[in-house]
Amino acid sequence: MLVKILFSALFSFVVYILLVGSLGLDEAVIGLVIALIVGIATREILVQDERKVLNIKGWGQFIWYAIVYIFYYEVSAHWAVVKLIFTMKIKPGIVRVPYHTISDYGTISVGNSITNTPGTVVIDIDEERGYYYVHWIYVTSPDEETCFKSICEPFEKHVRRFL
Repeated sequence: MLVKILFSALFSFVVYILLVGSLGLDEAVIGLVIALIVGIATREILVQDERKVLNIKGWGQFIWYAIVYIFYYEVSAHWAVVKLIFTMKIKPGIVRVPYHTISDYGTISVGNSITNTPGTVVIDIDEERGYYYVHWIYVTSPDEETCFKSICEPFEKHVRRFL
């Protein structure tokens, strides 16, 4: 239970500092107090399995994914959207994309990665049947397997390693 509280408090403190935008003594003290309160209140929501929080390999995979996502997927997607804008060769549409994640965190992580990448936005999730409904700026094919390989698979491959 202590691991759950400490992780939730640390996560809350990092979010607080990012939102405040500075790390003066006053902000740090107030942030630690707030983070401890939030950590106690949200420990069961944020941490379901203490073993995963303590998994160093999983944290390494998460950090690697963050780096690859920011410096590869984001940059290449921005460049692709810029080319589409200048050529005006867009074929927007809504496609159904299957997903194969095994946890709620995985589903949300992949969905957020898709939405944060320019050119795609998850507009709905069908949890019962395992589909994202994605607005795609350039639909190459409405085929579900093609959509999965183009939109979802790169993110799922990484997310499975740390969740």
